[in-house]
Amino acid sequence: MEAVMMAEKQDFHIKADKGMAVRAKELSGMTNRELYELGCQVAIEQNRNILDAEILELNDCIDRANELTESIRSRLRDKEVPTKPSDDADTDDEEMRRNHLPLDLFKEMVLYYMDDYDIDDLQDLSGKNKEVFRFVLMNIAHHNMSMDDINDLYAEMNKE
Repeated sequence: MEAVMMAEKQDFHIKADKGMAVRAKELSGMTNRELYELGCQVAIEQNRNILDAEILELNDCIDRANELTESIRSRLRDKEVPTKPSDDADTDDEEMRRNHLPLDLFKEMVLYYMDDYDIDDLQDLSGKNKEVFRFVLMNIAHHNMSMDDINDLYAEMNKE
């Protein structure tokens, strides 16, 4: 009797698995092998340490940021702003965020621009290059800096 019950349970599981496989193949158009590989991949992902994926994603983002930083540096050296000001600034919600540089990169920018523009003299700067003027103001405000901070920063960088 017990052997019959075990056989029925086993048959039930086989029928259920076969039914799911048939349904999955119908819906996806995948082969049995592809379904099996997908199931294995899902099992691996579900049992992987969640931080592993987060750390990999973080490292990818850091690599991308490093690539972009070099591109931004080359523009700064050429006395360009990394992103041009938008003509429709009133409707461009991303304008401020697009123009904020990390503090270290902003410090480099001060070194590159200070030779051609008197950055701490807003009158002089606004008369020479409106894009640089706007870009500098956005970053000064973002980093809560003052013109004295800019002068100190430039003096510190020139010592090096």
